[in-house]
Amino acid sequence: MGNEAPTVAELDALITFLQADGERRSSSVARKLHDELGGSVIGAMMDVAWIEQHEQMLPGDTVMRLARVNDGLRGAIDLTRKIVEDLRPTLLDSMGLLAALSWQFRLGCKRAAIKYTENFPASAPEMDADRLITVFRIAQELFNLALQRDSISALTLVVTVKDGAFRLQMRVNGSQPVQAEGHQKVSVTTLSILHRVRQLKGDAVLTSMPKAGAIFNVTIPLV
Repeated sequence: MGNEAPTVAELDALITFLQADGERRSSSVARKLHDELGGSVIGAMMDVAWIEQHEQMLPGDTVMRLARVNDGLRGAIDLTRKIVEDLRPTLLDSMGLLAALSWQFRLGCKRAAIKYTENFPASAPEMDADRLITVFRIAQELFNLALQRDSISALTLVVTVKDGAFRLQMRVNGSQPVQAEGHQKVSVTTLSILHRVRQLKGDAVLTSMPKAGAIFNVTIPLV
């Protein structure tokens, strides 16, 4: 092997591999957390409940300590659930893409105190598992990119399925204008989004709004 610099195609293939490998690892860790750690914590909670039910004459300090253990175990379950959702959204597998997007955006906007509106088609499009998670990650990264702006006040998500294509439009309202592509340094998150879109042979466009904010349009062929 020589010292030649990698080509654009080779770098593109490497990024595709790293993203796919990251998804596989995340999915594997999520399953282990859910099945093994979650099962162990629930088992411990059942043991505490059994002690409380069958030992009627426990000292007050023991009852207090058991209650504290229970609270800690509930906290562990909540944390495990949060980590699992971050690694691999369970709604994506159980309820589909639209439900997962709605949950992700509603929760994120509520936490950020941002006004949120959405418009989805009556039914979700059919996609293979790899395309499904890639489309979800595109929307997720777009959302995270929007939240990085301090001036954001409202967000609108519109999803349509027409003519064999999945179209996602995210409108971000704020007090400061957003520069369109080519007028500012492109962030790593933006590069990741563009790569995922290219991987699915789609198209992504950022358009500045006349007063403030921006509109992100992503079009992905369904096959």
